[in-house]
Formats: sequence, C-alpha cells, structure tokens
Amino acid sequence: LLGSRVEVILQHLMVAFTRYQRKNLRILYDALGTLADAVGGALNQPRYVQALVPPLLEKWEQLGDHNKDLLPLLECLKSVAGALGPGFQPFAEKVYMRAIGLVQQQLQMKANGVEVEKEFIVCAIDLLCVLVAGLGVNIESLVASSNTPQMLLLLCADQHPDIRQGAFELVGDLSKVCAAHLAGSLKELFVLVQQNLAPEVLRNYENMSASNNACWAVGELAVKMNAQALQPLVPLVVQNLIPLLSEERLNKSLKENTTITIGRLGLMCPEQVAPHLASFMQPWCMSLRMIRDDIEKEHAFLGLCAMLHQNPSVGLASIVPLCLAISSWQKMLNQDLQSELGKILRAYKDYVKEEWPRVWGSLDEPVRTKLGQIYGL
Repeated sequence: LLGSRVEVILQHLMVAFTRYQRKNLRILYDALGTLADAVGGALNQPRYVQALVPPLLEKWEQLGDHNKDLLPLLECLKSVAGALGPGFQPFAEKVYMRAIGLVQQQLQMKANGVEVEKEFIVCAIDLLCVLVAGLGVNIESLVASSNTPQMLLLLCADQHPDIRQGAFELVGDLSKVCAAHLAGSLKELFVLVQQNLAPEVLRNYENMSASNNACWAVGELAVKMNAQALQPLVPLVVQNLIPLLSEERLNKSLKENTTITIGRLGLMCPEQVAPHLASFMQPWCMSLRMIRDDIEKEHAFLGLCAMLHQNPSVGLASIVPLCLAISSWQKMLNQDLQSELGKILRAYKDYVKEEWPRVWGSLDEPVRTKLGQIYGL
C-alpha cells in the first residue's frame, strides 16, 4: 500500500528536513527510518536515493563523534541502508569508515580509563551489520582497508552483553561474505565463543542474546574455514555446546543455533566431534526435527552423515530418533545429501535384519510413508 505513495511521502519528509530544528529532526529521523523499514527495496530507485541519502550524510558530517544527536541519525541510516541494500554502495565507504571510527574512539576512551558511551558502539555495530548484509562480497575492500578483525576481538570480549551481541552478529555476517579476513583471529574468536557459552555465563539471562549470537557466528565461521585450522579449536566449543542440547528450558533460538553449530562443526571436523556422538545423538535428533528447511539445516545433516561414517554404531542405537529427524524435511533440495541419508538408512536396515519390522512399526504411519517413498525402505 505504501509503495505507490513513497514519492509523495518522501517529498514531504524532505521538505520538513530543510526546516526542522534539532528537536524535531529526531522525530523526522524516526519517520524516515520507519518509512524505509516499511517499504524496503521499493526505496531503491535512483531518484529516491538521491533525494534521501545525501541530505542525511550532510547532517551526519555536521555532527561530532560524541554528539548524542548522532544516535537517532545512526538508527535512521541503518534502516535506509537496509532498505537500499546494494543501492547504498556509492555511500558505503564513507559510512563504514565513520562507523568504524566511532567504535575505535570509544575503545580508546575505555583504554584511557574514560567511561564508554556504549550506545555509540551498539548503534555503530548495528549499522556495520546492515552494510555487510546489504553489500555482501562488495564490503570486502572496506574490511581489508580497516582494522575490523582486531576491533572485533575487543568488542567480543566487552563486559557489556549488548556490545558482545552486536559484535558476534558482525562476526557471523562477515563470515558469510569475507571470512578470509577473520582467519588470522580464528583461535581468539573460538576462545571468546567458548567463554560466552560457559555455564556460568548462560545462567545470567542478560547474556543470552550475546551467547546466542556467539553460537551462531562460530558455525558460520567454521563452514568457511580450513578444516586443518579448525581441528585443535573445535573441542573448545563442542564441550560447552553438547550439554545445552539436554537443557529442557533452554532459550529456543539458542537451542536451534546449538543444534546447527554442532552439525557444522561435525561437518568440518568429524574426527573431533564424532567420538562424543553417543552423548548427544538422541537429543540432537529431536532438536533437528524442529528446524525449518534451509541451508543451515542442510549443513547440520551433512555433519550428521560425516559423523555417522566415523561412528556408525551410535546411529544404530538411535535409529528411531534418526528416522524421525530425517523425516522432518519438507523438501530436500540437495540430492547428494538425500542419497547419502538413503544409503545410511538402508545400511542400518540391512544390519538389523529381523529387528527391522519392530523398528519400522514403532514409527508413525506418515513417517513410514515418507521414508518409504523417498528412500525405498
């Protein structure tokens, strides 16, 4: 509905932009951000971009790095950059480098014993995350020409959970598009993830979002790294992840990310994770059932296959949960994965022989129908 009226609304807002003073500008930034969030990609047209972004950046340049009026403008730019996606590319360098500079100034203040204004760090990190998500691989040159990886190590170790939350989100986003720039910090990042998944940290609910993002980020990072580099590091994280699968009252999002990340670590380094498979196979399969079909679930099941090749007896002992997990797919697009799962199921069926009718009979009819049609059981 708003899409057809974007031009008129934007014209009125930009007229107000030239007239409003400080107090009302905050309201206007909020209105522009709300518009961008509402219409999304419809805003990515040259005439809208030129009408909107240059005036915002002019205000951005007029404000000092410690001016609190910068905060609502950062929020507004986050929404605008998110809506424009690749269309924000012409302005990306200026905004990325200023956001990095804002964070660095706050970190320097902290190093000098001055109290940090964490809102500036949180807003700047959020803006960086949006830029990385919107520009994708085109962000690589900006990461390469900045000290983003070194900065992230400090942020992921910060005492404030909301700063760590944003920092780990940025680690995960960067892992998707330019993971090579994080390779030099791999060990330090794994140690920081381990610390954020420690039981004493998770007992404080204020840490939950930061720990959740840490769990997700290390999985994104792992699938882009060299397996040899990961091997000595994977046990650091796995030892904290495995107990979480059996926590009945665990935050739902953290349970899902734990499930996926264990699979991803098992995919990259099955020799390190498979020996522990018996301790988590059943709760892991139950959790895998709850995850929606996507690339993350695909990675988890590829990890499942890799670990079952290393430790096949565990799958045999958990054949029913395994069947239920496999049947949870609505539609598997990866034909190689489907073929591999079929081989595993048929091998177990052949191995148990006369016990198979009992196993098969313990499954609900819809599960038997699906597995029978897809895998010929």
